[in-house]
Amino acid sequence: MAMEPVRTRALAAVGALIGVVALAYLALNAGSRTPPAPAPRAAPLAADAGSEAKADTDAAANADAAGGPAIKPAERSLPGTWVDVAAPAGTASAPVILGLHGRGDTAEHFSALASRLGGGFSWRFLQAPLPFADGRAWYRSDQPDGGRADLEAALAYIDAHVRAAAQPVALFGFSQGCFVAGHYAARHPEAVRAVVCIGGGLIYPPEPVAAQHRPPMLYLHATDDAVVPLEAARGAVKQLQSLGYSVELVEHGEGHSVPESEIERIRSWLERKLK
Repeated sequence: MAMEPVRTRALAAVGALIGVVALAYLALNAGSRTPPAPAPRAAPLAADAGSEAKADTDAAANADAAGGPAIKPAERSLPGTWVDVAAPAGTASAPVILGLHGRGDTAEHFSALASRLGGGFSWRFLQAPLPFADGRAWYRSDQPDGGRADLEAALAYIDAHVRAAAQPVALFGFSQGCFVAGHYAARHPEAVRAVVCIGGGLIYPPEPVAAQHRPPMLYLHATDDAVVPLEAARGAVKQLQSLGYSVELVEHGEGHSVPESEIERIRSWLERKLK
């Protein structure tokens, strides 16, 4: 009978340890995915998403299932895998927004953003090329070069889709996708019409680029962001402003997320800049 209290305490200790490990895992990964929302009609991504070899068939299937027009033959050579969400009926010439998800997320999950924002936009949600946990990633910051080679590959991937678009293009990046979107706009300022960056900054100071047009940029970042410090966004804004970009920073209190309280502001900003 004397052993029973000891056994009970041991079981309680094991249970507590499991709880701590679970909470630590959630804290590490939760910030990379946007809050659940009703998903638009879109095709499931291929199991080997990101493979250039299957880009022609996967991308065509995604575009058709998302309700948009069949993908053009010229687009079938584009790299990667993506989910297209067509603009509402009657807005065939709507601007295209490329959605760039966060680390650990997927294009399919992130595509729920289209229904949250609404508006007369067409969306293309690109799948990041690198595996990470149960999702994907744009770059690996733990590499010897700090992820620069990965970033260069990501920028080339995005550039192929920007150049193929028949309509004006904007970028919408969250978390790692924000970092990539910011670097793309700094590298190719004349290629995009506007950029929304949420929960991110810049990996390194961008080089000055001569350009006649620089896209307006809207950064949003949480004051209580436990994944990416607020100073990352503040620093990126200062760097981009020093290069001649018009950048607005909105600070909110909804953690590492696409803030629900700012959805109307984001929608209105995009409509002003794109229409």
